Amino acid sequence: MENLIEILKADPENAIKKLTASTKDPIKIQKLREEYNETNRHVRKSQIGWIQKDKHPAGRETVKAVRIPIAFQKKIVNTAAAFEVGEQITLKPSNDTELSKEIGRLWNNNRIDFKLQELVKLQKSELQCALLFSIEDLKPNNFVNRILGVNTSKEIKTKILKNSSGTMTPYFNEYGNMTAFVWEYLTRDVKANKDVRNVLILDKERAYTLNNALGKMALTEDAKAHGFDKIPIVYFSQEKEEWFDVKEMIDRLEVTVSKLGAANDYSGQPILKLFGKVNGAPDKDADGKAMHFNMVEGEDGKIERGDAEFLERSDASQSVELEIKLLNNYISSMTSTPDWSFESLKGLGDISGKALKMMFIDPLTKAKMNEGYNRTAIERILSVFISGTITTTQISYKSQARDLFYDIQFNSIIPDDVESTVESVIKAVNGNVMSIDTALSILDFVTDKEAEKALIMERLKPIETIIEPIDAQ
Repeated sequence: MENLIEILKADPENAIKKLTASTKDPIKIQKLREEYNETNRHVRKSQIGWIQKDKHPAGRETVKAVRIPIAFQKKIVNTAAAFEVGEQITLKPSNDTELSKEIGRLWNNNRIDFKLQELVKLQKSELQCALLFSIEDLKPNNFVNRILGVNTSKEIKTKILKNSSGTMTPYFNEYGNMTAFVWEYLTRDVKANKDVRNVLILDKERAYTLNNALGKMALTEDAKAHGFDKIPIVYFSQEKEEWFDVKEMIDRLEVTVSKLGAANDYSGQPILKLFGKVNGAPDKDADGKAMHFNMVEGEDGKIERGDAEFLERSDASQSVELEIKLLNNYISSMTSTPDWSFESLKGLGDISGKALKMMFIDPLTKAKMNEGYNRTAIERILSVFISGTITTTQISYKSQARDLFYDIQFNSIIPDDVESTVESVIKAVNGNVMSIDTALSILDFVTDKEAEKALIMERLKPIETIIEPIDAQ
């Protein structure tokens, strides 16, 4: 936005309102978060929170309904995130320079691989989240300087912005480019005993901070440069929750299992039917149990003997079992969520890596389809790191940024079949259809491939046969 500072000074509330016009529905996000994290089952009318109702018999204690939530939402989200970013990302810089080493250090120090997993899970369960970058001042004898052995005065830090902590809104121009980002959150003013509304607005060059501590929204200080040459935010978003296509199936499964539990509570245990007058019943812990019945005279004058038998229900358990099985299968299939429980995998035995990947082709395909979005997010993270480095923390590296780009490699959580891969690579190299460089790249066992190649070439040198000349007789 042009002249943002003037607009914020003149009418901050109206400016914030315009910037946050496209904010995602906070009520919907709140319900999704409760459904995902707190197993809240009052979000939809088809859920057990509404269908399984407590009973309030007159003059008696309330009978609690059986409600069994099944955390399919978490399994769907966690599995999808694991297949996408569960394994550490491999970053291959185009040049081995001081800048690329610094970016690698920042990536590791900020634990980006771990934060990526959390960001993807938040995106899939709460529809949005963001990674905020900032530059912090460091003391001369700080941990970073002790590790690096240099006198670094500033360091780039990252923080995950969650819906549970505030409200986030990206502002896009008519071309779909993000030109501003708004983060609104509350803090507690203990002295005044009230909540203070805080707003952080970021554009390409500056950070604007506002709050209503004095009664109305106003800038707390003049806008200051944030230290990057782009908005220091990576925004993650999707339109529908990851379980959107199967939410009704999950509701039905929970209702079915809950009703089955209620039925078992009522008639799951055997019930003893008694015929006639019981003279004495055995103790529940007695050995050699026996019951004695008194003989009684019936209505027709005949003497009737007593009897006892267990009342067993003849229910449609097979149809319930079938429905539960079908719902489980459909939920897993429609969300590409495999069943990799111990029970399902224990009988596989010794199976090759290729066969294992074919078994999980569905979630692998889903992860591959989302790879483009994740790649863009990772490229943005790297870009912001580079921006902060050459703008503020290590300006001398600026000339190296022009030729630096990264090859991003996503790694699978499914273990590789190393033996099979090595055999295939050896055959390809020996058959002169693959170079040693390509083979080392495929195997990817070592970090210094050039040194490894040199060792291989040394071993492959032909042995020279030394033939000593025979003196003429």
